[in-house]
Amino acid sequence: MGVEKVPKYNIPIKKVEYVYIELDKMKPHEQLVQKELEAFIESVTGSGVFWKPMLLAKVPGEDMYLIVDGHHRWAGLMKLGAKKAPSVILDYFSDDVKVYTWYPAFKGDLDKVLERLKKEGVEVIEDSNAEELAEKGEIAFALVGKDKAFKIPGALKEQKLVSKVLDEMSVKGEIELIYYGLKEDAKADMDVGEIDYVFIRKAPSKEEVMELVKRGDVYSPKTTRHVLPFIPDKIDVKLEDLF
Repeated sequence: MGVEKVPKYNIPIKKVEYVYIELDKMKPHEQLVQKELEAFIESVTGSGVFWKPMLLAKVPGEDMYLIVDGHHRWAGLMKLGAKKAPSVILDYFSDDVKVYTWYPAFKGDLDKVLERLKKEGVEVIEDSNAEELAEKGEIAFALVGKDKAFKIPGALKEQKLVSKVLDEMSVKGEIELIYYGLKEDAKADMDVGEIDYVFIRKAPSKEEVMELVKRGDVYSPKTTRHVLPFIPDKIDVKLEDLF
């Protein structure tokens, strides 16, 4: 799935009060990554302990909850046949909750990446204004290197296809895939040759995330990067108590 380069934040660890929420009332907003799902199932069945609470937000006007953090925990518990999970309910529209995006970047052969994208039906057009278009949300992605820039027209469908291609090429060892929390960090690494290209997109708004969930759709993996006012401390809940 690629390495993460996360900005450093001074976020406190907080002992949290949790409630039990039924799994079938939780709605994902991103696609799953099979390896992460398998890793969670192996971990939780091996230890018998669920130690990281779900982070949820009430969907306005609906009897359901947006999964802010915990997609693979939710899917893993569902697969195991569990019924509920310890959850922390967030005030999603509070200024304390921020939503950003991840910027996929790679080191490797550009031509091979372009070839795979085109094979998936993704249109890639050289355009020096691509980054500006992407920041405005007018295209799916800008693909930016030191000397070239490309635009990828479209929206959610094209972002999913790009994610699929990058993940597959990373698993096969054809590229080195890195996800950056900040575009500036990606460009700094590009300047010193750590990466060759970065995909730039506009972060979705909280309203867009909620609307996506209401219509039953999902983003590609690692589209949203939520920053919260605290990191939940570990909890100690027996897996058997979730059935």
